[in-house]
Amino acid sequence: MNFELYWIYFLIGIIFIILEVFSLTFYLLPIGLAALITGIFAIISDNIYIHGCVFVLSSILLLFLISKWRKSRFLKPKDSHFQVGLIGQTGIIVEEFQSPQNTGKVKIFSDVWEIHWDSQHEKIIAEFKIGERVKVISVQGNKVIVEKTNS
Repeated sequence: MNFELYWIYFLIGIIFIILEVFSLTFYLLPIGLAALITGIFAIISDNIYIHGCVFVLSSILLLFLISKWRKSRFLKPKDSHFQVGLIGQTGIIVEEFQSPQNTGKVKIFSDVWEIHWDSQHEKIIAEFKIGERVKVISVQGNKVIVEKTNS
């Protein structure tokens, strides 16, 4: 039985790519792609040393490129675009301040957000009444910092 070496490389590449689909780590993908690239070179050349060099170099290069792409694509800035879009929007108080643990809630668009509490703004937050219009001035995690509007 005479196996051509490129079929083994193609098989290994496909196996690693399929494993990557299930792992979603982006570490198996460059190895699978490097094996496919090595399989293409194996069609041209029978030299096993060239196959090894092509595999190692393409693995390192693809791992570097894919990790750069992954970081730029999946690591978002600290503030998401939606939260940044909240700044300047107006909302209506739907729950009044009761304590530092229950700081009140404001409805912005169709979402209800908890109001961020700190000791410096406690008196301001305590003055908010249900139905009062407020403006978002900042977002702290999943809470908003608001101030009264003039209207």
